[in-house]
Amino acid sequence: MAEEVKSKTLVEPKTQLASKPTVQFKLSVEPKTIAELEAMHTGTLMNRRKALLACPDTSVLPDLEKVLAIGEIRSKDTAVWRQAYQDLKSVLDQREHLPSKKERKSMRQQRARRRF
Repeated sequence: MAEEVKSKTLVEPKTQLASKPTVQFKLSVEPKTIAELEAMHTGTLMNRRKALLACPDTSVLPDLEKVLAIGEIRSKDTAVWRQAYQDLKSVLDQREHLPSKKERKSMRQQRARRRF
């Protein structure tokens, strides 16, 4: 009987399937120069824009962590964030326009109407 109890307790629990991974942005964004931004791919720049916009409006970090975070962008209420966003927008303004999903759908539907 004791052996049966041992075998039951040694059975490993079934592992559950992991849920679908979600996209998460880092808590801080590293500042880049305009030359570095110009060398980046447009998709990478758009991801950087999302990361900058995902920063909190105000910093809730204690003073000690603010000192340690020099060289990183962690909130929108800093001059570093405003400069980084302005630089990013100036580089993106020079790039070609990538249509959104809604714009691509509209163009596809217009092409289909012209065929008939």
